[in-house]
Amino acid sequence: MKRKLFLFDIDGTLYDVENALIPPSTIFSLQELAKHHHLGIATGRSEFMLFPIDEIIHFFNDFVLVNGQYIKSDKQVVYADKINKDLINKLCLDMDKLNITYGFQNIYEEAISNLNENVINLFQKIGLKIPKEDKNYYLNNDVYQMFALCDQEKANILKDKHQEFQFIRWLNIGFDILPKKANKWQGVLRLINYLGIEIQDVVAFGDGDNDVEMIQNAGIGIAMGNGTKNAKKVANYITTSVDKDGIYNALKYYNFI
Repeated sequence: MKRKLFLFDIDGTLYDVENALIPPSTIFSLQELAKHHHLGIATGRSEFMLFPIDEIIHFFNDFVLVNGQYIKSDKQVVYADKINKDLINKLCLDMDKLNITYGFQNIYEEAISNLNENVINLFQKIGLKIPKEDKNYYLNNDVYQMFALCDQEKANILKDKHQEFQFIRWLNIGFDILPKKANKWQGVLRLINYLGIEIQDVVAFGDGDNDVEMIQNAGIGIAMGNGTKNAKKVANYITTSVDKDGIYNALKYYNFI
């Protein structure tokens, strides 16, 4: 079998968020897959946020991080695209007017505009480290992605006024904010160009709206059973959910393991 590049989202794909674990069948699948193929991560998380997959991180050499904004291969930075500070400033002013709590992601840390009890409880619930409070973080640090903890109505207001950005729903608690041109698939294209891998040899797993372009354009795009309607709609194959051996079942279906 020709060596392929397998790319995996983290939350809801490799990592079962509800049960805070990586399914044993997933670990077994990666062990088998790594014997014959190339494995990578494609996530909205930054590098400092990869701790939920610490026990399997050794299987992966390539990382498409922050929804394609930052890419590493064998510990070398292949691509990095920080957000323009003037655009961030204008967006922050409008989020302040709408009383939205928002944050900034660097590769090594993140900061939030307002660290209150509700925010702390939210981050603890979803298993993320508590960010520091610094609404002016972007002035002295590179920012690769932002996030807003708000509802769809407020996100639509921001989207209409700030058309340089896209607002992608994340875990029903808010939105990732990225430049309009950015997505995981654009990051994957940069990675495979660097590695010399053809599109038809890319197999992508995901579950969220930020995985849509990647699932749709990969040689084989697989959506998890717990995935969003948009992710499932463009998939070549819909497997079972993350807690029902989704990765293992899809790999068996395609005879990859």
